Amino acid sequence: MQTRRVEILPYDPEWPALFKEEAKRIQTALGHHVTAIHHIGSTSIPEMPAKPVIDILIECESIDVVPVIERQLLTLNYEPLRRNIIPHVSFFTARQDGLMRYHLHLFEVGDPQIRRHIHFRDYVTHHPDAANAYAELKKKLAKAYRHDIYQYVAGKAQWVQEMDAKAKLWSERRKHFLPANRGPAAHSWSREKIVKAMEANLNVHMTHFAQYLNQVELIRVPNFTLVNAGLADDTFNYAIDAHFPSEEAEQKIEEVTAYFRQRRVPFSWWISPHDKPADLCSKLERAGYHNTENNVAMYFELDSWDIESLQVPELEIVRALDKQTLRDFALVLANDKTAFETYFAWVAEVVTEDDPIEYYVGYVEGKPVVRGLSCYYAGVAGLHWLSTVPDARRKGYGTVMQQFRLKRAKDLGYHIAVLQASDEGFPLYQRLGYKECGYFREFKIKTS
Repeated sequence: MQTRRVEILPYDPEWPALFKEEAKRIQTALGHHVTAIHHIGSTSIPEMPAKPVIDILIECESIDVVPVIERQLLTLNYEPLRRNIIPHVSFFTARQDGLMRYHLHLFEVGDPQIRRHIHFRDYVTHHPDAANAYAELKKKLAKAYRHDIYQYVAGKAQWVQEMDAKAKLWSERRKHFLPANRGPAAHSWSREKIVKAMEANLNVHMTHFAQYLNQVELIRVPNFTLVNAGLADDTFNYAIDAHFPSEEAEQKIEEVTAYFRQRRVPFSWWISPHDKPADLCSKLERAGYHNTENNVAMYFELDSWDIESLQVPELEIVRALDKQTLRDFALVLANDKTAFETYFAWVAEVVTEDDPIEYYVGYVEGKPVVRGLSCYYAGVAGLHWLSTVPDARRKGYGTVMQQFRLKRAKDLGYHIAVLQASDEGFPLYQRLGYKECGYFREFKIKTS
């Protein structure tokens, strides 16, 4: 199938004016549903050659108003919204106006992708060497892949990833963004909304740092997301977020399998409740995969929770933000010590206090004995990776870490906390008042 032609034009000083005019039309049509509108992409960077596309990022007050926004955008001749790949609580649409095309990227306030896009724009704008290198790369790729937009975009991926990492740590980056949406009161959440929020939260938990790590290959396409750290532990190499048409599922499964087998790394495939097709698990098993883990999706309503003061006097909980504390986090429980140490040494190079993920380590007499991370996204607090060292499981450290994270989430204004419970942990969480709402399933296949 022939793809859209790649056309790179010299910078046009009229592009900022075109953005302002379009932003005004959008703001008038959407009114209070829009909290901010940003010019992003190459046409937002002075003197940068670019495709004739004005990329516009819209921050909306809540993802719940997307149907209203879509109806209004249709009156402005935009195409129907479609699911974005970063991740699935964001949306994309476009319209054509003569030679120019307008791309709208719709995110809920506080989405970490808003920071990423704006940091990249500002960093390249303020670093001429980076801007020149980007311009030359775009011209080279446009010449090589004039009739293949997908290869053109793929060719930029590694360079963009490197700039994203630099922009994230740039001392002059913009730091004041609108706060994340904490979601509505707990009683107003439907079970369906909670499950979709859990899926989005898991997506961010499993991809957020990968997009900044030069050592990790992150592939986001409309049908799936692949993360490959190249490490000898499938904790760090996986497929998620599958959305295949049923008639293409076998082909896509072969494609994903071949990707990891060619790289000779162990990997896992995580299936969320809304992944497609509905019989994907059966199709994976027919393709030689084995169901290795089934975690129960559970949620906890923070609004009605009377915060309990559970403490173990000797336990000190700290947020891990440097190489040593992240190493301690990694080694509380590690399938492969070298893989865990390596991965979290990479994370230590890019982690900042404004990430949507917080790592916590609990120490007793200076020794790390318990860990847990919280991911704040999609209006929920995702509680992941709760582990204790083997000889401390009966000392209550895990319970204290869990209560610490629940209190932190409630203090931040969240109404719902979510987690995935193992078979072992499910009865305990059920007794504590967590409610079941689905399953997340892991599949694995042997690599040759």
